[in-house]
Amino acid sequence: MDRQVLMTMISAVIYLMMAAGILILLRRRVEAAIDVFFSRRRLRDTRRPAAGQAAGRLADHLECVLAAGLKRPVTSTAFLVFSIALFFTVFIVSAKTLAIGPALVTGFAFAGLPYLFLRMRLERQRRAGSFEGEKLVSAFLAHYLVTGGNIYETIERVRAACPHLKVTGTLLGALLMKLRSTGDPSRVRAAADAFSYGIGTSWSAMLAYAIRTAAVRGTDVTPALEDILSQLREARALAEERKRINGESVRMAAYLTPGLYVGSVFVSLFVMGLPPATLLRNQFFSGPGFALFTAFLFLFLLNRILLETLTNRKLDF
Repeated sequence: MDRQVLMTMISAVIYLMMAAGILILLRRRVEAAIDVFFSRRRLRDTRRPAAGQAAGRLADHLECVLAAGLKRPVTSTAFLVFSIALFFTVFIVSAKTLAIGPALVTGFAFAGLPYLFLRMRLERQRRAGSFEGEKLVSAFLAHYLVTGGNIYETIERVRAACPHLKVTGTLLGALLMKLRSTGDPSRVRAAADAFSYGIGTSWSAMLAYAIRTAAVRGTDVTPALEDILSQLREARALAEERKRINGESVRMAAYLTPGLYVGSVFVSLFVMGLPPATLLRNQFFSGPGFALFTAFLFLFLLNRILLETLTNRKLDF
């Protein structure tokens, strides 16, 4: 392997270890600083109200995405610390081969990758959860009638009777734990909103509102559940027809770009006879090659997110 490539790889590892060590040493102070920054949204700042509201919305958005997209709880502070460390690591390494401007763009692009991955996973989870809606609401309505309108026992019975509901069952379990731990209407509303956000559909918002109303006021929500179930059955018929029409175009767009990249690597190595060390150096340790690869990776992930959001639509009405 070329000496320059080897030294660059060693430098990247050293910088990454240094960043990790600094974060470990200063973790509590960094987390405290970020918490203080985001806690400003709870104060009434008459001088800059818009900035405080924006910071609060960002923190709330990250908390919702992390809670819905990850199995283990991760705070928004830890996620931001990781993204900042990734930015500085990539920026320092890329500054050896790129100018300051492109190095900054590369650092920001790589720092945004964890959020893009998380967002893509969340959209995939939302889509899978949306197709569980008809079975979920059907079971929910049946057990709600059996329990005589006891919303807590209904949720518990649905979870026990429907282990095949992977996404909505997990969200229901988290919702039940929060409902049983508090009777505060504002916290009940926050728990119901978190359940709805994990699915991201109109029917989940209606179901969350029905659960919240039954938990806080004890109102009979049978007509609401029947209406949601009726509309979901109509939506399923439309979704099956849309899937049949758009299936081929989705597969082409999802696999064409990485296939072309793998094909270009194959041609470079086995047709043009380019040495692997030279290909690696030109791709990752030269300015134009690294910028091109970063743009390719970022646009490919963005394309996948758009496909998940626009083409693979959730089951909704």
